[in-house]
Amino acid sequence: MSKNNIDNLIKKHDELSKKFLTDINMAREFLEIHLDKSVVAKCDLNTLTVESGSYIEDDLQKYFSDIVYKVDLLDKINCAYIYMLIEHQSKAETLMPLRILRYQLSILQKHIDEHKIDGNLPSVVPLVFYNGLKSPYPYATDIRDLFADVDIIDKMPLGTFGLVDLTVMSNDEILKHGKLALLEMVLKHIHVRDFRKVAELIYNAVFIAYRDDIQKGLFDSAVAYLMKAREAQELQPLFEQIITNIDNYKGDVMSYEETLIQKGRQEGVQIAQNMVKELLRSGVDDAIIAKASLLTQKELDEIKKCLN
Repeated sequence: MSKNNIDNLIKKHDELSKKFLTDINMAREFLEIHLDKSVVAKCDLNTLTVESGSYIEDDLQKYFSDIVYKVDLLDKINCAYIYMLIEHQSKAETLMPLRILRYQLSILQKHIDEHKIDGNLPSVVPLVFYNGLKSPYPYATDIRDLFADVDIIDKMPLGTFGLVDLTVMSNDEILKHGKLALLEMVLKHIHVRDFRKVAELIYNAVFIAYRDDIQKGLFDSAVAYLMKAREAQELQPLFEQIITNIDNYKGDVMSYEETLIQKGRQEGVQIAQNMVKELLRSGVDDAIIAKASLLTQKELDEIKKCLN
């Protein structure tokens, strides 16, 4: 058969299939026959509608067409989508389960965007309509069959994930994790109200990381993160412990400590200046402000210039 004849036949497949399967009565009968009976039992097929839009990539539209149905469930609360992929090519698609998964995710994303929800997602039930030359359908219909190691995919099916929850992990357990304890301990306690109360724990993690020969750049990154995330005075107890007990880090941490001191001074000066500006705006007498802030009249005049 010539390429033109094949293309014409594909077009006719598409037209015929869509003509039948977008007719709601025919679609309802088709789904009653071919959809899994346990799914049909949950659906109110009297509410079946055809959704607009297609999820097929542009370069594959000559080989596939699709129809999306929406149906209410019998509980009258939730709905489901039925995704019908109609295959027009003579050769079956080897990675069809992966393709179907992408289309299911696209349907879910559209539903989320339209309904502004973050849970209670509808089911998306896929069906592939096939009339290729090979019989029966020669390729996988289960995505797990595409993976080299089925045991791993069975243990961690697509859509599930392992969880490292630092919020429920004990400090003792974290300290058993060697060099990783530094990362985990810092992240676990970064939001604590009074960081000084966890200085000992952070120091213990630093010592373990040093003992286990952590790369210097990783230690520096952890300290830089702490300096950005917490106030200078909160880090003083931690830095003092490191300076006192870990000679190899002493010089660097003293440098960090000096940076914190300078930062604290700058912040203190900025706070004082802001306070003086507010007093000036409120009309407080210059003599009172000068006495309270230990500023000279000349310094007050300079600040006043910034207010204009």
